[in-house]
Amino acid sequence: MDNNNRRLNNDQLLQVLTLSKDATAIYTSENIVIEMANDAMINFWGKDRSIIGKTLEDAVPEFKGQPFVKMLRNVLLTGITDSGEAIPAETMINGNLRTSYYSYEYRAIKDDFGKPYCILHTASDVTEKVLGQKAIEFALLQKEALEREQSLNEELQEANSELENLNKILHLSKENLSQLNIELESRVARRTLELVNSEARIRNMLADAPVAIAVFSGRELRIESANKKILEAWGKTDNIIGKTLLEAVPELVDQDFNNILSQVYSSGEPYFGNEIKELIEKNGKIEEVYSNFIYQPLKDRERKINSIMLSANVITEQVKARKKVERAEEMLQFALEAGNIGTWRINTLTNELKSSPILKQIYGIDLVEDFNFEKILDLITEDCREKVSVDIKNAIESLGNCDISYTLKRPSDEQVVWVRSFGKMVKDEDGVINALSGVVMDITEQKQDEQRKNDFISMVSHELKTPITSISAYVQLLQAKSKNNSDDFASATLDKVQKQIRKMSTMISSFLNVSRLESGKIHLIKTDFDLEELLSEVVDECKLTDSVYKINFECCEAKIIHADRDKIGAVISNLMSNAIKYSEKGKTINVHSEIIDGLAHVSIEDEGIGIKEQHLDKLFDRYYRVNNQQTKTISGFGIGLYLSAEIVKRHNGKIWAESSFGEGSKFHFTIPLA
Repeated sequence: MDNNNRRLNNDQLLQVLTLSKDATAIYTSENIVIEMANDAMINFWGKDRSIIGKTLEDAVPEFKGQPFVKMLRNVLLTGITDSGEAIPAETMINGNLRTSYYSYEYRAIKDDFGKPYCILHTASDVTEKVLGQKAIEFALLQKEALEREQSLNEELQEANSELENLNKILHLSKENLSQLNIELESRVARRTLELVNSEARIRNMLADAPVAIAVFSGRELRIESANKKILEAWGKTDNIIGKTLLEAVPELVDQDFNNILSQVYSSGEPYFGNEIKELIEKNGKIEEVYSNFIYQPLKDRERKINSIMLSANVITEQVKARKKVERAEEMLQFALEAGNIGTWRINTLTNELKSSPILKQIYGIDLVEDFNFEKILDLITEDCREKVSVDIKNAIESLGNCDISYTLKRPSDEQVVWVRSFGKMVKDEDGVINALSGVVMDITEQKQDEQRKNDFISMVSHELKTPITSISAYVQLLQAKSKNNSDDFASATLDKVQKQIRKMSTMISSFLNVSRLESGKIHLIKTDFDLEELLSEVVDECKLTDSVYKINFECCEAKIIHADRDKIGAVISNLMSNAIKYSEKGKTINVHSEIIDGLAHVSIEDEGIGIKEQHLDKLFDRYYRVNNQQTKTISGFGIGLYLSAEIVKRHNGKIWAESSFGEGSKFHFTIPLA
């Protein structure tokens, strides 16, 4: 037979339906519900197909008081097959209660765990046979009586007459039995055709199943069938059907699967594998294939193992992804340890705190000591404690994140250190956001370096202010003298020198403000003033000093704000200075103000070189500058926008930028009205 045309026999695929050759019925549940009954069985009961789905007692009420329902329940409970030959049963046939004789078998059908879930009932009507046997037995008795009593001729003749009648009955029974056999053969033929069609449907279903399935027959483990999924997992085609497993997939020779299959065949016990790795050759190279599988032994009619079914769920991608995550977690842990970064997690429902050993070292806490979030707050210095608590509370309530720098006093050495902590709300295993998780690092040295740098900048800026002031005074004297002498060249040159002096003064003031801002020494002197008037002053000054630019500003109604006038003026001057600095001469700068939702909104738009999108979020960071070919010749230290952002922020306002590269930029800030 061509290996490609081999088919699973009925014992392997349809064990339940092929156990019966005569009248057949299937029952479920302890109520003995009729799930299936063929025509022969229904005829035995003298009913029609409306009984399907009813309990046996409801369908055949004459069985009440007879032992059959109790016997069926016992089979379903124990799983032990019950059978009998020529058992009498009273059934209602054509309205008459008649005793018939049946040979039967009640067989429990079990699931993979050996638990009965239905009963297969097969039976054959042997009434005529029993009656014939009884007639024979009766004739034998009569014969024996005749031999004992030769004188009883009359009785013998009578017995002979009865025997003759019984023979006629037997003849009729034989004819009826012959007719029944013909009908049975016809029904068996129809049933066989149905089973073949059903088998074809099952084969098609298994072939396209999302689970890898194969059947190995005999101890040599010959591949009897294999669906698309298993062929794909092995990297093979269906020409392996009919070969042994090791012939079809030779790379399995040195792996343990053949031994496991042999053990399953011998023991009759299924084998479960979880995330088992196979080395399979695909396209000329060995690949790792991971799967969860079961080797299930299959038995024939005599309950002997004749094959093994493999059912597998290929999970190669899931396993590789998980291992990749595990490696990434290992690398992350290594990076955290190398960077001396501690980790923490606060359960927002229980306030429970989990932390790494590095965090305890940073905080100066004994590694074996248990502590909670409240103890962490106690370690934070009093000037930072409330801010830390508020920032964490805001992160939890908004389901957002926090970035906090603060000082704490370590109990181990009484040292005050700076730490920076990042936190973010995360989900638990059930997908519920109920934990704030993050990292912490010691930034004491960084803070000390920043303080030393700020001190240096502050000192240098102070030292430069005096000579710059003197130079500015001398230049003003020279300007006055050159004008008196009508020296236009000297006057124009001194104007340029004075402009550069103002730039340097502004730069020095910015450095001083940065130093004061970061040391907490910058103070806001707030008053009520008209923002529109301040805008007009700054714009007029820019028109005088940078007359080559067209600056548009229309003064509107008064906008009274409560703020530090000098600091807000510095913000406007810085934004105007940037618009001029990054625009070509002759370009237009538009200044606009309006009131939106109780906020004074100022925008300054230029036609300059513009800013790429990836730089917009970083523009207001300290010392950040966009470095490209167009900005190389433009002076600056990246502190103007940083100072402007800090000033606006301290006024409870907001500052941001919009830009398209090559098409100019538009800066905005808002300040609450008084």
